[in-house]
Parts: sequence; C-alpha cells; structure tokens
Amino acid sequence: MSAKTRQRLVRLLSIAVTSGLLIVLVERVEWGEFDKLLARVSLLGWCAALLAYLALNLLRALRFRVLLGGEVSPWRLLIPITFYHNFLVRALPFKLGELSYIALLRSRLNYSMEAGVSSLFGARLLELLIIVIVFAASILSSAEQLAGQRDELLIAVALTFVGSALALYYGGALVGRLHKLLRPLLLRHDNRLARLLQTRLIQLADELDRIRQPRLFFSALLISCFTYTCSFLTNYVLLRDLGLTVDLPAAIAIISIGMFASAFPFTVSGFGVVEAAWSFGLMQLAGWSESDATATGFLLHGFQLFAAAIYGLAGYLLIQLSPEASSTRGG
Repeated sequence: MSAKTRQRLVRLLSIAVTSGLLIVLVERVEWGEFDKLLARVSLLGWCAALLAYLALNLLRALRFRVLLGGEVSPWRLLIPITFYHNFLVRALPFKLGELSYIALLRSRLNYSMEAGVSSLFGARLLELLIIVIVFAASILSSAEQLAGQRDELLIAVALTFVGSALALYYGGALVGRLHKLLRPLLLRHDNRLARLLQTRLIQLADELDRIRQPRLFFSALLISCFTYTCSFLTNYVLLRDLGLTVDLPAAIAIISIGMFASAFPFTVSGFGVVEAAWSFGLMQLAGWSESDATATGFLLHGFQLFAAAIYGLAGYLLIQLSPEASSTRGG
C-alpha cells in the first residue's frame, strides 16, 4: 500500500469517526437549554479562563525555547509562532497544523527542520507523559474501593513517573539498541516495509537523542507540569461556574480525560472525540445527566477554539510584521 493510499484511508477514517460521533452527540443535547448553560458562566469566569489559556501558551513558548536551546530563540517571534501554531493545530484537520510550527521556525528563526521536529516531538511526549501520570494518580486518589491500598498505589504511580521520565530521557539510546537488535531481521526481509521501519527507528532515535541533556530535559519536564496546571485551570474555572462540585482528584481525572482526547489521531480537528470525552468524564465521575454533560463538552471545546483563535490572530499579525530569515541554522 502506497503512502498516499494510507494517508487517504486515515483521513477517510477520521472523517467517518468525527461524523459518526457528532451525529450521536448532537442528538443528546437539548439545544433549547444551551443558552441557559452559557449564562451560568460569569464574566469573571470567562476572563479567568482566557488568562489561564494565555499563561498556558506562554509556557508552551517557554518550553519550545528550552527544547530549542534557550537564549538563541527570541521571545518576540517564538511567542507569536506558538500562538499561531496552537490555533492551527486546533483548527486544521488531520493534524496539519503541526507543520506550521516547523515551517515558521525555519522561515522566521533560521532553525533547521530537524530542530523543529525534535522540539515539537519532545514537547508532545512530555505533555502526554504528564497527562497520563496525573490522570492515573487522580483516579487512584478518588477511587473508594482502592482506599485501603491508596498509599501503595500512589507510590507505584510516582515510581512509574520516574521510570517513564528516565525512559524518555534515554529513549534515543533505547530505540537505537532496539534498531540494532532488529536490523539483522529487517535486512533479511529487504522490502519496503522493512526499509520504512528502519528509517522510522533511526529518525525516532535521533529525535529522542536531541533532548538527552540534563538541564534541557528537566527544565522542559518542569515547564510541562506548569502547562498542565494552566490547562487544568482553564477548564476548571468554567466547570465550577457550570456547577461542578466534585473533589479535586475527581476534577483532575475529568479534565485529564478531556485533555487526552485532543491527542486522539483519527479525528477532524478533535470534533466529536473531545466532546465525547468530556461527556464521558462528567457522566461517570460527576454524575451529570447525558444532556448537560454533552452540552458542556461542546461548550468547553468551543471555548478552546475561540481562545485559540483570539491569540492565534494576534500571533499571525505579529509574525507578518517580522521579516523572513535568510539562512538556516541547526538549533
């Protein structure tokens, strides 16, 4: 199967998943009551959520700056690029928005494509690591049936976090070792799939090796903890106004489910999957009705798009005011 055929199949699957979920979810909502749901959020709540979202994107820019090497990345361009990239990731289908970050780093800041891919790849892995670990800890903290083993389980989660962070730090060497083990087998089956797998393993090892610097890695990991906090606050202030009354671990679990859904690959701009994730979390962990939970999912996803569009427009205008780079550096 050619690469173009696989790409078409993935896109068709994404459209089918998105369309199917949206059809089901739209039918669950009592749209005549949606204006009342919006009215529950105070002006202060909207403003607080916008400020938390602003802080989230500023911290993302800081993490990119760290992963790119620090001082050589000027704030006046890296912040607008991050704002615009974040908007395109949310607005464009099939994850096409991710390419904007790499292209803008190359045209505006002279970074090579390899540096752009590496910093983006590292940021995504760190973000996913924090979400998964925090979600696991919150579930264990809020599960009544696990109360007797809670301390032991939380220690296990902490050890898993440390182990995962170390595995990510030494990921390049581990993938390189895996490639050496598989290379004789792949050479024995010299076909397109084997060559593609070899290429992907080498690329993955190279990308992971770029972040194996103690100061860089642990700075980016710490910043990722703060980006999670800002993302949590963005949604939490809105959910509190909408009537969420669960304890903090359950709120963390609900919001982590919503965050995790945005990384789901087979979807068009997250539509359907994100709303379904919010609906599931609010129904299962907060006891909300199907209609309220689903409507809240649409509201939260809509707010994310609205906030991303505001800051993305500001980023786009600032980018247009800057000249294009004339040469490329490696980062």
